[in-house]
Amino acid sequence: MIELRQELARASAMLDVRRYDEASRLLARIVAAEPDSGRAWCLMARAHLGADRYAEAVEVANRAVTLDPSDEWPHRLASNALLHLGNYSDAMRAAQEACRLAPSFWQTHVCLAQAALAAHRLDAADDAAAQARALAPNEPDVHFISGKVSLSRGDLPTAREHQERAVALDPAHSGAMNELGRIRLRRNDPIGAIRHFLSAARATPDEQIYARNIDVVILRTVSRTIYVFTLIALILIWVPAVSHTSRMPFAIGLASLCAVTAAGFAWMMHRLPPAARVVVRRTLRAPRVAGALALAVGGVAVAFGLVAFTPELDIGEILPIAVVITVAARLAAFAALRGTARRQLRGRLLLGSVRCQCLRVLVPPAERADRWDGQHDRAAEQPVDGPDSEHGRGSERRGERPVDRVPDDADAVGGEHAQRADPG
Repeated sequence: MIELRQELARASAMLDVRRYDEASRLLARIVAAEPDSGRAWCLMARAHLGADRYAEAVEVANRAVTLDPSDEWPHRLASNALLHLGNYSDAMRAAQEACRLAPSFWQTHVCLAQAALAAHRLDAADDAAAQARALAPNEPDVHFISGKVSLSRGDLPTAREHQERAVALDPAHSGAMNELGRIRLRRNDPIGAIRHFLSAARATPDEQIYARNIDVVILRTVSRTIYVFTLIALILIWVPAVSHTSRMPFAIGLASLCAVTAAGFAWMMHRLPPAARVVVRRTLRAPRVAGALALAVGGVAVAFGLVAFTPELDIGEILPIAVVITVAARLAAFAALRGTARRQLRGRLLLGSVRCQCLRVLVPPAERADRWDGQHDRAAEQPVDGPDSEHGRGSERRGERPVDRVPDDADAVGGEHAQRADPG
């Protein structure tokens, strides 16, 4: 028994540092020698989850269920894996079974809230989150999931309260920091969103998703800037034809538009933290982003040039051409930004488009899966500014969730349920 516990502790430590393949090999030897160890099978399921082998994780978790039908942990693991496979109804059933087996564990209710959120069962998710808060009002993960539920319901003030409470309880909770960024973005505050994403990146420096979040928020801002710039340009193009003004006021209008746009972007840069400014400069130097800006400015300049140098008698013929050029420049710029977003996200696209319906954002962490010590160092992918369906396929990176953790000594003499109920 002592040797088994030591080997299981070794496997758990490997999972903590993401050595999933090594842990799988060790656990394969353990289950070959001790096929009746439910904890070994659960750790094997964790290893499969970490390595994105979700079908295998479900199979192994089900094996653990047959060994100990009264244990709720295998059901939570199975629910997690089923969420990644897109089987939300079965994920909910597994989470409900975990709640039935351990109704006094807040972890099971958090698991159910996550599954219900993925299945778009917001009422069930809200009830489960409320039950988790009643059981563990000072647990950061409880407020983390509660905030996600509130955000999916569109209740931004409540979502913000929950995530701020999670950060107050655990200042290193990068998931809650990212959720705060999502809320800021919903409030059309890209500067505040970047600040929160930057805080999440500092809390979890080995995770690259947060830097991508900042990149995509910048792309969204650039896209909106291009939209407003070209829209005002379209209005100004009509000025000579409608008012029959001279070319001088027309030129002044163009210069003012460029100056105001540049000043607005400079003011945004001034409000950013120094570390975020570096990211902004890097993003703006990207060929596609620079090309998008050049297309927008160049197209507007060509359109203004045509109108400015065309005799007044011919302005009616040239005006439609100038409008077409401006619109084409805007669409081409959006296409370039769309290509940038797709390239950065590497196929991990999420909902949450802006005017050009293309820019999407990655967000908050799925925390580590084996301990109750608040190690929030995994990232989840969820839309930053999308509809309720955002929680559908926004599964959490590497298959690990906070509700999958158990203490290292869960196989200690006399009943692991009691020890999991008090993570300490």
